[in-house]
Amino acid sequence: MKILAVDDNLLTLDLLGTLAAQLGFRDLNTASSGHEAFQILRSEGEIYDCLLFDISMAGMDGIELCSLVRALPAYQMTPIIMLTSMVEKDYVDRAFKAGATDYATKPFHIAELGARLRMAQELIAARRSKALARTAAAKPVSSHSFGLADDIAIDGFAGLIRYTALGNYLLQLSKARLAGTQVLAVKIDQIETIYAQATSAEFVYAISEVADALCGRLCAVQPMMAYAGNGVFLIVLSGTVNVSPDVLELDVQNLLDERNSEHDNGTPLDLDVSFGNPIVPHINSTLPAWSIFDRAIARAESRSAQKQNQSPKTLLQVL
Repeated sequence: MKILAVDDNLLTLDLLGTLAAQLGFRDLNTASSGHEAFQILRSEGEIYDCLLFDISMAGMDGIELCSLVRALPAYQMTPIIMLTSMVEKDYVDRAFKAGATDYATKPFHIAELGARLRMAQELIAARRSKALARTAAAKPVSSHSFGLADDIAIDGFAGLIRYTALGNYLLQLSKARLAGTQVLAVKIDQIETIYAQATSAEFVYAISEVADALCGRLCAVQPMMAYAGNGVFLIVLSGTVNVSPDVLELDVQNLLDERNSEHDNGTPLDLDVSFGNPIVPHINSTLPAWSIFDRAIARAESRSAQKQNQSPKTLLQVL
């Protein structure tokens, strides 16, 4: 794995090189400023597999650098690990909203740095394996270039980040011991039918319509969200937010109904959503973020199944 580490402290860069080598990651290059790093990354030279950005740098800081690098086609999916001693929620939020994949705190502990680098390596391997599997397939399993379970990238919505990044974000909130954090999932009902009947562009449009409705309803509380695949959105709320899934479901459903979304041929694109009850996470080495997410998803899927088994009259009474 080819790594570029960026920090304006040369001692930190030396330490990173030493620790990475001890962990088995010896292909590490460095840059001593955000501007230098951006020039390296925007050039047509060798592509880096993983990026380590310090947040606090003179001139261009790591968050600005992260945002600029994410706009480069070659680095839209590259793992970016932010390096900082700052654990305040504002810095964590800004880093992940700029496109960070993960977050490692200073002073460095070799075990934590190793865990972050190995996670990046596993993410790279999984994406390459998925791409190779599609290339090697004799024929596509569907008319889409992506699977129903894929965590499709949806751009242009504040606080909507990638699924892996959301798990790492939740871990950072847990480390900071921020009280009041809640996790809930939202399921698009009958997503399998939508996937089967829609074109790829229409499916992405449908997912984006739901993302827009979620952002419209929740913008006041500034959540962090991710599309997890299979028609599921995960939402992380922090602070003292009073969450009523029934009220949220009704409000978001009303927003979607007002849009009158359509397929390209003009037929209605019916979008219905189900909210699961929120979970207050307690994350540790035996119960990682992914287990919390799985529980939240199970609750949203249970709600969706319950609605499918109810008559329209009964459902109206419930809502």
